Amino acid sequence: MFTTVSALLTRLPGLQDEQAWEIFNSRYSPMLKRFFSSLGAAGDAARDMTQDTIHKAVSGLRSGAYHRDKGRLRDWMGGIAKNVLREHWRKVGRGDGLVQAKTVFWDLCEDPAAEDAVREVDQRFDEIWVRARLSALLRYALQSFTPRDLRCYFLVEVHKRSVAEVARRLGMSVSTVYNRRRAVAQWFRAVGPRFISTWEK
Repeated sequence: MFTTVSALLTRLPGLQDEQAWEIFNSRYSPMLKRFFSSLGAAGDAARDMTQDTIHKAVSGLRSGAYHRDKGRLRDWMGGIAKNVLREHWRKVGRGDGLVQAKTVFWDLCEDPAAEDAVREVDQRFDEIWVRARLSALLRYALQSFTPRDLRCYFLVEVHKRSVAEVARRLGMSVSTVYNRRRAVAQWFRAVGPRFISTWEK
């Protein structure tokens, strides 16, 4: 069963709840590493920044720094990750114009080019967060469907292939493809919004 953010955040302040910390780490570390890597951080640097972000988030959660009524976990963690990134850029120097622009903007200087760069970083974090959420939803769907069932759905609904073409491609009858596609579609309609809500809130 999927652990909701609400349940996870309720358990996290307890230092003894190792399972909650493991869930938190396994859910957010891969996403953070992708975020840092996508902005040019090498393997070790991306891993170190990921660990630093998780450590700061854990410390903040333990001290009560995050208040759910004041905003989404995504925005709070994104702020921590961007501050870790800013510190990394400061350490690597200002030789690169884009690095300089981003660092200067975060230092509260008014530079339109830097503002665009920061918006790009914000957008990249949100895109990676949404992809991680979708991956988690698909892993959850695999508890109810086979990979072949999901392929039926995605080939027809996302890639707009005809049911007949998908049936030929997967070696299934047309009625089986139609039924599998419909079952997955109904599941996504029923479970998807609730899942996204529990991921975000």
